[in-house]
Amino acid sequence: MDLINTSIAISAGINLMMGILVLFKGKRKIINQIFSLFALSVVTWSISMMLYRSAATVGDSIFWCKTLYVSPIFIVSFLICFAYLFPESSDKIKKYIYVIVFGSGISLSGLVLFTDMIIKSVEFAPGQEKKIIFGSLYYSIYTLFISGYFLWLYYILFRKLRRSSGIVRQQIIYIFSGILLGSIAGMLTNLTLPTLGNFSLNWAGQISSLVMVLLTSYAIVRLHLMDIRFVLRRYSVYLASLITILIPAIFLKYLLSLSFGRQSILIDFVVLVLSISIFSSVKDYYYRIANKYFFSSLYDAREVIADLSEKLKATLEVKMIYAFVSGTLVNVLHIKTMTVLIWNEKTREYEAAFDTGHERKERYSFTEEPGFYTEVIKHNRVIITDESKEKFGERYGRTIALLKKYDIHVLVPLLVKDKTIGLLALGPKESGDMYNHEDVQVLEIVGAQTAIALENALLYKETKDFNVTLEKEVKRATAELKAANVKLKELDAAKSEFISIASHQLRTPLSIIKGYISMMIEGNFGRLTDKKRDALEKVFLSNERLIRLVENLLNISRIESGKLQYDFEEMRLDELVRDVMDELSGTATGKGLSIDAELPAEALPPVGADEEKLRQVVMNLIDNAIKYTTKGRIAVSLKRAGDEIEFCVSDSGMGIRPEDLPNLFKKFSRGAGTSLVHTEGTGLGLFVAKKVIDAHSGKIWAESKGAGRGAKFCFKLPILKN
Repeated sequence: MDLINTSIAISAGINLMMGILVLFKGKRKIINQIFSLFALSVVTWSISMMLYRSAATVGDSIFWCKTLYVSPIFIVSFLICFAYLFPESSDKIKKYIYVIVFGSGISLSGLVLFTDMIIKSVEFAPGQEKKIIFGSLYYSIYTLFISGYFLWLYYILFRKLRRSSGIVRQQIIYIFSGILLGSIAGMLTNLTLPTLGNFSLNWAGQISSLVMVLLTSYAIVRLHLMDIRFVLRRYSVYLASLITILIPAIFLKYLLSLSFGRQSILIDFVVLVLSISIFSSVKDYYYRIANKYFFSSLYDAREVIADLSEKLKATLEVKMIYAFVSGTLVNVLHIKTMTVLIWNEKTREYEAAFDTGHERKERYSFTEEPGFYTEVIKHNRVIITDESKEKFGERYGRTIALLKKYDIHVLVPLLVKDKTIGLLALGPKESGDMYNHEDVQVLEIVGAQTAIALENALLYKETKDFNVTLEKEVKRATAELKAANVKLKELDAAKSEFISIASHQLRTPLSIIKGYISMMIEGNFGRLTDKKRDALEKVFLSNERLIRLVENLLNISRIESGKLQYDFEEMRLDELVRDVMDELSGTATGKGLSIDAELPAEALPPVGADEEKLRQVVMNLIDNAIKYTTKGRIAVSLKRAGDEIEFCVSDSGMGIRPEDLPNLFKKFSRGAGTSLVHTEGTGLGLFVAKKVIDAHSGKIWAESKGAGRGAKFCFKLPILKN
């Protein structure tokens, strides 16, 4: 194993690593498979050279020499296929291309391996590289084949280079440069010089392939090609963690075996348990090191999303939302600039409402070109500026130019049910890295969370602004009309009842919608197809959620103003529970859940209650159990407990953390992680439920054994005494 073979081995190792990484990233993509086969062909070429140089007999030398000359056939063949596929990754090549490329290659490989027409013999020369005796077809067939195929490859890449722009053009430049330099060096040392009888450098082509690998690697890591950067950085951490644990583990096993040699199985078990127990800590340590010194955006996507969700649900202040979102993205992605653009329906412009990182003092705005919303933004996907320029540059040149002017690399749409809230405009990363696939996935979720939070906050702000304006008007009217005391009281009452009136106005049309949809589903307006029925049922369920939301808002406004009226009368709680279960059974069945009821056979004693408000509480508790349970069952029970009637609903859903239990019945409070399961929740239902049960002189509570272990919600009401 001399220095030359060692250098060849290192080059082969790098090629093999790249081939494995690319294949691992996209096992089902043909472009990944082709690239990996190309890398494997280079590895075979390199190993064949090592074995050819080390072979001690003529027979072995001839065998490895033939393998050595077969490998370039497949190297250039796989490169041609790769060039056809890249960068569109269409996974489609016309069949005749495959037939020409591999049919000719396999035929030539047969001539090399099974005849002496290409490689005739090998001669040993002491102190020098071995001399290859070529056959009669080497000069006329083999050299022309390899040269012609590489010219074909250059033509494909050059044609794509002329037609490309932006990031794709940069990728092709690096790949073209690597292939051009590597192939010219390889053909010069392994094809041209041997053809002229000079074999002193016939090993240099294998080492020169490193140039191609390094330039291609740079394109992969720096320019986001095939998204390998994420794989490299994450698995480098895992590899470092594994090595750190493996070496001490081997040493520990050796020491233990000296003292307890006969207990080898027990020793292996002890070492394995210790290694597993400390692996997580070691991995976290290397993550921190890598994140600080090597990689600028190594993060856990789930933790980022969950943390931001917790922050967003705790506020209705627009400025706080801007601060939370910008702080999270700047810390995680290490971006230089970020702007929040809010859509102004009146001016039809995106206006900068928040900005960080820019030195300019003035805030900018822009009007989108006709069609840009419907074709690009409406799809609610993260928009990469370079990719948009490549795809939409001709149609939306003005918008793309504006994004370039303000150095915006990424646009994140903020949409709520096809309603435009605005855009998150992100600048470049501090490291200069491209936004990778993981970043895009995180930004899509962050965009959805931010849109909902901003929608709620902006509505809340509008209400507050309305109240402020109303108060000013009241003061002005008081100054002008001192004698109009009665009128002032009416205005004050109007202010307090504003939300209540708005909710009433919403409830009436929603109830009408519910009635008509129900009649349509039941066939009162004619027979429906299954597809139409399914669509109407979904609309019906969404309308039901809106009705319950309006009821919650109405009740909260009345509770806070002290004007929530109760109509107490004698009623049977078991009849109410049965009605609610019948109403929600369809929703549970649609999710694949079963509802089990444990209701008494005989009628329970009556309670004194407001039936409408109590129905809302029962429906809210059962509906919550269905929302936050993905599989399993819902159990509803009703029983007498002394002088009280106890109602409970338990589920096998996501459960509740112990630290969240004390806050469940507070306004706008939701358990950790619930926003990932049900994004439309407001945190109002349980607050209203508690206020209603308190007004009935009852008690309401929640129980759970922890996250992922289900939850149980109960309330008690006193039995009506004669």
